[in-house]
Formats: sequence, structure tokens, C-alpha cells
Amino acid sequence: MSASTASSWWCRGTPLAGQLTLNGSLAQDKRSWSGTLTNTDFTTPVGEWRLTRPIALNYGVAKQQMAIGPHCWANPHARLCVPQTIEVGESGHASLVLERFDLAMLQPFLGPDTHLSGGFTGRAQATWQAGQGLPQARITLKGDGVNITQNVQGNKLPITLSQATLEATLAQGQARLTWLLGIAGNGQLRGDVRVANLLGARNLSGNIDIDRFSLALLNPALMKGEKVQGMLNAALRLGGTTLHPQLYGRLALEGVDIDGQFMPIDVTDANLAINFVGMSSTLQGVIKTSQGQLNLSGNADWRNLNAWRASIAASGTRLRVTVPPMVRLDVSPNIVFDASPNQLSLNGRVDIPWARITVQELPESAVGVSSDEVMLNNAHQPIKPVTASIPLHTDLTIAIGNNVRLSAFGLKAALKGELKVIQNQNGLGLNGQIMIPQGRFAAYGQDLLIRQGELLFAGPPGNPLLNIEAIRNPESTANDVTVGVRVTGLADQPKLEVFSDPAMSQQQALSYLLRGQGLDSTGADSNAMTSMLIGLGVAQSGKLVGKIGETFGVSNLTLDSQGVGDSSQVVVSGYVLPGLQVKYGVGIFDSLATLTLRYRLMPNLYLEAVSGVNQALDLLYQFEF
Repeated sequence: MSASTASSWWCRGTPLAGQLTLNGSLAQDKRSWSGTLTNTDFTTPVGEWRLTRPIALNYGVAKQQMAIGPHCWANPHARLCVPQTIEVGESGHASLVLERFDLAMLQPFLGPDTHLSGGFTGRAQATWQAGQGLPQARITLKGDGVNITQNVQGNKLPITLSQATLEATLAQGQARLTWLLGIAGNGQLRGDVRVANLLGARNLSGNIDIDRFSLALLNPALMKGEKVQGMLNAALRLGGTTLHPQLYGRLALEGVDIDGQFMPIDVTDANLAINFVGMSSTLQGVIKTSQGQLNLSGNADWRNLNAWRASIAASGTRLRVTVPPMVRLDVSPNIVFDASPNQLSLNGRVDIPWARITVQELPESAVGVSSDEVMLNNAHQPIKPVTASIPLHTDLTIAIGNNVRLSAFGLKAALKGELKVIQNQNGLGLNGQIMIPQGRFAAYGQDLLIRQGELLFAGPPGNPLLNIEAIRNPESTANDVTVGVRVTGLADQPKLEVFSDPAMSQQQALSYLLRGQGLDSTGADSNAMTSMLIGLGVAQSGKLVGKIGETFGVSNLTLDSQGVGDSSQVVVSGYVLPGLQVKYGVGIFDSLATLTLRYRLMPNLYLEAVSGVNQALDLLYQFEF
């Protein structure tokens, strides 16, 4: 006689859910149990797995041995089978066959920019004996039509594997992993890695080879007109142990030619080689560009993995660096970068003999970033600043040569000087001096000549000491008067004063600075001076006024000054409806108000009504030349 039992279990949840039915009976002598597993399926993030036929189960109490009969698990994208009975106990054996694995199964775990297609088949076998140490095992995988497509800034980068095989074995206390990846129309990556004496020293051996891998593979991901070419080869041999790995051989990148806006230099021919000797390596390289050459050398040592070190030195002469559309400069670097587990350091000197720096004008609506800005994550929590796990120390000298020109926000000037960049545990600091030997500054219609310019850095980079003197162009100034402005003090609290030669009142000096001539005795020039100063102040308020208009639904709200002398006005204008502009002006000296309505009838035809001291209705047509 035997006792039979039947049980059903189910689990509902996210992301896993499932159900199973187990039937079984215990033998009369209670030495074995037999049963079947039926009606079993599981819901997972990669789809439903369903048992295709019942599983026969048998458990021997004396030997504590479980036998699991042949069966298969099916998924819309995969099928995994047990072709023969699995014996599980102190001794046993097992085998699995992956009849199909569609890589589309992995798509839910990938971002929208990555797409996989193709599939793999494979087998796995394992046997073990009580008291015989490690088991014997073998796993093989073979790809079929594997294709990876990556979206890079709107461009698709396809990679098709013509070959994809992997084999892992465990036999006689040794583990071995071999692989072969062949890229269609490109090179191959081969590997054969072995670990012997797994229960002892774990000796490492094997080879890793890269055969003619072409960088042209990346071209589909580049923008129109950009290209990259070059060849990567490697012949490496492994040695040592898993705790102290050794590497021998050579890795070389040859014939590299890169033409793309993402590179600040135009690389025409680059060759880099790393030679590995056990637990150390050396680097030699030359990067040729359309103008200038960069020489690289370096070394690394990892004999003590807790105290590894690496060093790279770079030197060159008049290397052209371009960052469109703002910066073009020639640099002559002589720097050394050192790395260790405790510190990164950058030391040396960079000479800039020639540069052209053009800063684009900002729109009137542009505003600076607030010093108390706080960035939030998707959960509306403040994002903590990311700090480097290894501190960076810098001791870098930057020498600005005699042919450096800056054009920014109305300033056109030559720069010259030398700065010392220091970074340590106290933060970033600048020490040195930048001179402005000559330059011009255009502002509010004035042409100012920089007669003297000096910026002194002694600590925080954002707050230099200023000593700048600019005068109005003598050719546009009456009576041989020299007049200008002098800016002194720290950048965050500058002191500005107007000076003149010969000395005169501030009102007269300001008139010469802004108008090129002094004030007459009738008072008319005084009114002109007042309207000019109001105009200068109004010009600085554009950003704030525009934001106020947006708040109240008025587009293009502006505050401006119009007219000259006694007829000067402050005018507010904006569009209350598409095509309907309203202007309201108030006289500065007579307080008379003028209301103007302008309606666009056609693209170049306007109807304008003016109401003030006088009334007018005009039909205006705009000509474009």
C-alpha cells in the first residue's frame, strides 16, 4: 500500500507569478517517493514559461537521491529542455539543451536606443562523484544571426556578428573559457583563458587576440561629413595567478584618422602601442594632426594591486585645437598625469602662443545661473554633487603668448600673461597675471580704447583683482580732451570712476565720455545728457521687463527711450494680440503722454493711430531693401 497526496500552489505578484500542481505517493516501505509535476507555468518579466509535459519525480531516501525526468520549458522567445533524467545527490549528472533563445527576450531590460535580434542555441552537461572533488562540466553557446543596433544621437550603429561561439569547461580541477566573436566585414576577437589548480594556487594561462578590428565600424554613428578609420590589433598572453595576474604581449592602434566636430584636434595619423611585461606596461604613441604633433609616453605597474600606479606624459609644439564656433588656439603642452589608488595628479606647463577666442553674443533674455541654484532629480529631491573617489591634485602653468586675441561682448583685446593652476584639498586656485596690452571696447555706441589692463589672480579663480583703464577714442573727442573710465578692485566689488585730462567736473567728463563734447551753458545739453543717461539705464532693464510682460500675457514687452533733447520719452510697448501693438510714451521733461496703436493689415501694411497733444491716423507701408 502507499499513501498518495496531491497539492496545488499558486503565487500572484509582480513581477513574478506562477502556479504548479504536484501529485505523489510514498512507497509502503517508506524508502522512496514518486510523483509528477503538472500544470505548471510562471509569469516573468521576459514572458510566460510553461511546462510542456509532466515531470516525473523520484526520491530515494536511503541514497538521498532525486531523479528528475525529461521535460521542456517553453517561452514565446525560448525553449529549454532536459533531454534525459537528471540525477541529483552526492553523485549525479545533469544535462540541458537550449533549443532556442531569441535575443528579443532581453529587449525589456534595454533602453529604447538599443535593439537586439538573432538568437543562441546551446548545451550544458555536468557530472559529479562523491569524494571526487570538483564536478566535470561543459557549456557551449552558438549564435545565429546576432545583430546589435545602437542609436547614437539619431544615427544607427549596426553590428552584425558573423560568428559567435563560447565554450566553458570544468575538468580535472581546471577551468577553461574559449570564445570567438567575428564581426561581419571586420575583424575577430578570440580568447582562450585557463585556470589550473582551482583548489590551490589557481594558475592563470591563455591568450587573447584581436585581429584587424577596424574603427570604420563606428562611421554609421557619426554625423554627415565625419569619419574615423584605424586598425586595432592585439596579441596578449596571460600568466601568474588569479590573485596576481600577469599579462604579456602588445596592443596596438595604428593608422588612426579622425575627422569630426566631436574632436578638438584634427587627427590625420595616430599610432599608439602598449607593451605588457608581466605586471607592468609601457606606452608609446604619436598623434599627428593637420598642424602639430603630440608625443605620448607612459608606464604602469600593478605588482601590488593595492598600490598600483600609472603615468602618462604628453608633449607637443603648436598643436591646433578647435572648439567651434568659439575657440581656435595653438597649444604646446608638456604635462605629466600620474594616477594611484590614493591620488590623481596633473603637473607641467601649457604654452598658448596663438589663439582666437570669439564669445557669441547672448540674447537679451539670457540670465546667469543663480549661486543658490538647486538641481532636483525625478523625485524632486536635491541632487547631491558627485565627488571624485580619488582626489585630484594639479600644479599646472599656463603661459599666454603674444598672439592671443579675445572678442567677447563688445570687447576686442590682446591677452598676455602667465597663470599657475593649483588644485588640492583646499579646492581650485589661480595665481598669476593676465595683461591686456591693447584692445577696444564698444558699448552704448561708444568706442573705448583700453590703455591699460591687468587682472591679478591670487586664490579663487572667480574673483581677480582688476586694474583696467579705457579711454574714449581721441579721434572722436573734441578739444583734445582725454576722458575714460577706470575699473579697480576685486571683480565681485569693482570700483568704477570717470577721469579726464584736463581735470573737469564729473558732469562735463561724462558728457565728453558719452557724447565726445562738453556741455554748453544754455541747458539744452543738460537735457540731452539726462535723456542719454535714462536711455542707458533703460537699456539694462530689458530682461526684467520682458519677464513681467510674459506674466501678464503681453508678448515682446519692452522699455525704451525715444527722441532727443527736450522731446525725449520713455516708451513701453508690447503686443496684446497677434498683429496689434500698443505703445505708451511719457515725456521726460514735459510729462506729456502719447498712446499709439499699430495694427498689421498685411505683412508690410500697417494702420497706426496716435493720440497725444495731437491726433493722427496713418497708413504705413514698410519697404525692405
